[in-house]
Amino acid sequence: MTVRMMLFSTVDAEREQEFEAAFSKVRERVATMPGHVRDELLRLEGTAGSYVLISEWEKREQFIEWLESPAHDSMTAEMRPFFLRPSEMRFYSLRVPFPRG
Repeated sequence: MTVRMMLFSTVDAEREQEFEAAFSKVRERVATMPGHVRDELLRLEGTAGSYVLISEWEKREQFIEWLESPAHDSMTAEMRPFFLRPSEMRFYSLRVPFPRG
């Protein structure tokens, strides 16, 4: 089963559109990494600047390998200026998959 990394973040509410555009660019780069499945960006309704970034990977080890690589810093550099404080990272493993079709 896959693992999902969830990053709970706060960004400058006045720059949400810029942040979302930066996420889209970063997402395209990360999609090239071995083990990467998909990414999503969620915004908390009613709370400007509050986001959850979800990154799904085949294995937690693949995500950690990418996170600790020099490629991580260069791939995600565009997003970092928007964060107002350190983000909280959590890992969730998929237990019951959504039935397909």
